[in-house]
Amino acid sequence: MQKRKIIGCVLAGIEFVLSVLFIYFAISTKVVPMKYALIAGIVLGILPILVVLMQISKKTGIVGIVLSVLISGLIGYGIYLVRHADKALDQVTGTKTEITMVNAYVKKEDPVNSINEAVDKAYLFGILKQGERGKVDEAIQGIEATVNKKLDIKEFNSIYEIAAALNKGEIKAFISNAAFVSALDGSEEYDHYSDGLKIILEKQIETEVTEDETKSEIPKDSHCFCAYVSGIDVEGPVSTKSRSDVNILAVVNRQTRQVLLVTTPRDFYVPLSISEGIPDKLTHAGIYGIEVSMDTIEMIYNVSIDYYVRVNFTGFMDIIDELGGIDVESQYAFSTAMYPNYYSYSQGTNHLYGAAALAFARERHSFGDGDFQRGRNQMAVIKGMIEALESSQLLANFSGVMDSLANSFETNMTKDEIGELVQEQLDSDKSWTVLSYETLGMPDMQPCYTGGANASVVVPYDSSVAYANDLIERVLSGEILTQERVDANAPKDF
Repeated sequence: MQKRKIIGCVLAGIEFVLSVLFIYFAISTKVVPMKYALIAGIVLGILPILVVLMQISKKTGIVGIVLSVLISGLIGYGIYLVRHADKALDQVTGTKTEITMVNAYVKKEDPVNSINEAVDKAYLFGILKQGERGKVDEAIQGIEATVNKKLDIKEFNSIYEIAAALNKGEIKAFISNAAFVSALDGSEEYDHYSDGLKIILEKQIETEVTEDETKSEIPKDSHCFCAYVSGIDVEGPVSTKSRSDVNILAVVNRQTRQVLLVTTPRDFYVPLSISEGIPDKLTHAGIYGIEVSMDTIEMIYNVSIDYYVRVNFTGFMDIIDELGGIDVESQYAFSTAMYPNYYSYSQGTNHLYGAAALAFARERHSFGDGDFQRGRNQMAVIKGMIEALESSQLLANFSGVMDSLANSFETNMTKDEIGELVQEQLDSDKSWTVLSYETLGMPDMQPCYTGGANASVVVPYDSSVAYANDLIERVLSGEILTQERVDANAPKDF
């Protein structure tokens, strides 16, 4: 009996220590309101006492010991999950850097496999005169220092000119920001151009995301803010500069509990913040960095953006697989190929795993309105993921989902700011109203700032942009809207 009491006290002590650690780590995530932490602390504080009383009883002694071990195990597992979530939050929040990938390319059938071989064979390298030139020059200097030779360089005005020169044999290789090659892949003339290239050198250059110092910080008690959501599709880190295929402005009014999501087509034909008035596709802004995308969206909608959220669709595959698939609503039945697989989708609900969901989000050629429908499908994938994350699917493989999330999502919001929003939601019994509007335009072929060549674009309808601006102002001013009113009053004179 005495021995059992000693064991019971030791187990109760372990349980108490684990309980304290669990509460501490839960609070450190910044997302748990203090009142919930106090309730959990009281419950977890009482449990060891009850278990000890059971252990010293002749009738329930063994049951108390077993129960204490089980409770300690559950609390220990809870600590593991909380720490995992906290680590993921640390990784995705407060982002201040971006990665530029500068690569050296040759044709796929070229016999050389390294930059050293290309230099030894005296290859002529093409480079762009402008456009992330500083990063390219930095990469070239590094190459020349390594091989102890000067590279033979020829400058071109556009990435399209470089591609044409490589095809004609005027140059044997070229060095470029990988995002410009992705712009080639998205053009009509050079669709999937990178499939015929071989990378003989990769260099990651990390830089800080610059912030507009003229903007004033939002007061802590401000009930409104705007966030730019950028959906990219790249291999490697989510912080890699890349075209932005999804461009969503989220206008949040915490007082009225309204969120307005304004979706802008990726091919919107507008001046970029760095293009000195020359129009370009909105998606190309991402090539020059997330701050250029944000500034360009600000110019379109005459609004100040406080935060950005960047999501990598390629990384989404892992999250979706970890969730056991997601349910996605398709407006149409269609099929598409994404090497080496072929996928078919039915109208209505489709349960999709990672690769099939990515193919669904990428397809545009199957639809009459191309990129517009692709944007809607990408939103459908995001919605399906949110619903899965809100369900028990998340708990089934929590750690795996957290690991995948850390590799496909990042924001400049701090953990404290996210925690404040989550705590506010947990403390409130009011639901959010989510409104959406898609700014529209007319498909056309026009020359673009990036590259200079004609490309498929969407010329904005002025009335549609003006209506989006009006919706933004009304949400920020606190007016209560409904989706029915948003749709009913939308301009239709296109």
